[in-house]
Amino acid sequence: MSEPPQQRPAPQAHPPQNYPPQNYPPQNYPPQNYQPQNYQPQNPQAQPYPLNPAAPYPVQPHYRRAPHKPSEELRRDAEAAFAARMELGPEYTEYVAANLAERVEDLAEARAEELRQQAELANRSLAVEQSGRARQLALAIVSMVMGIPITAISASEVEPSIIGIAISWAGIVGVNWIHARTFRKR
Repeated sequence: MSEPPQQRPAPQAHPPQNYPPQNYPPQNYPPQNYQPQNYQPQNPQAQPYPLNPAAPYPVQPHYRRAPHKPSEELRRDAEAAFAARMELGPEYTEYVAANLAERVEDLAEARAEELRQQAELANRSLAVEQSGRARQLALAIVSMVMGIPITAISASEVEPSIIGIAISWAGIVGVNWIHARTFRKR
């Protein structure tokens, strides 16, 4: 006779999300049977860069960019402002400095506008390239889908059928190749 089937325990519900605090007895780490190690203190000058105690890895240094040479126009303006200050005397120093600061702000705005235009041009060229790739992908998908009925028609109408299939796929590949070349030339 066979044994009766054993009952499986009923599935339990998921445990609660907030676990109650555990009251385990305190343990001393490292265990008492190990001898304490006496490590030599590290020399702080030996570190290649400062350590961040909160980070699990060393913090990389941040290098300042070398200041670029001022433009010839800005240098001339600064020399003219210095000469005007020397001529006019100390009572006009604030006016000369304000004029020079205004000129520097104008040059900074012009440079910022130039950088904005360069970024906009780069964004446009990137958008054109992405749209061209999307068109190329769409053409490839449409070519593959349309290639199935074209292959069936050319195989049934041309004798021997392999020539019809080869001609139809050569045309499909040619259209895709020409489209890809015109996209690359732009």
